[in-house]
Amino acid sequence: MPVNPHGDVRLAHLLQLLGPAPQGWISKAQRIWDSQADATTLTDRDLVELGHRLEIDPVFRRSFDADPVAAVEAAGMDELASRLDQEMRELIALAERIANDNVYRSELDTDPVSTLAATDLPAATAEPLLRALAVPDDVLAKLPDVVAHQHEEQPLRARLLILLLGSPAVAEKIRAAARRS
Repeated sequence: MPVNPHGDVRLAHLLQLLGPAPQGWISKAQRIWDSQADATTLTDRDLVELGHRLEIDPVFRRSFDADPVAAVEAAGMDELASRLDQEMRELIALAERIANDNVYRSELDTDPVSTLAATDLPAATAEPLLRALAVPDDVLAKLPDVVAHQHEEQPLRARLLILLLGSPAVAEKIRAAARRS
């Protein structure tokens, strides 16, 4: 094993100078890391079943609106509950970033589509997310019109996030995270 010419102390000092990685990099790395498991656990059938339950079962719908993760877990869909929990944590982290990072918030106000796309959020989730964040109408007006019937053709993650963002409890958690940061 070759000897480190700078010494371990010098190397540690240089590493400290690097600073933390940007949140976007961390989120993307986490998503890549989790994608192997997610690709095998989240299926179209899972989302169809969830959507069907939300449409036909008013008790489940109220439970989902109050706490999506607990409702899905109580329904025996443990893998889907885990994925919902992961996505909700990422949405809350994004809300905190928007609240704490003036530059990011300014970019979001100026060009919400590009700014959110850079965080790997599907374009179809921009409007429900921005509504959950209670952004001003002039920011919402910058979003392109989305055709409602295309919802079924969205990628799995986009459909999952749309269902999640449709929960009043999730919207409130996102707003609360943005307020307290």
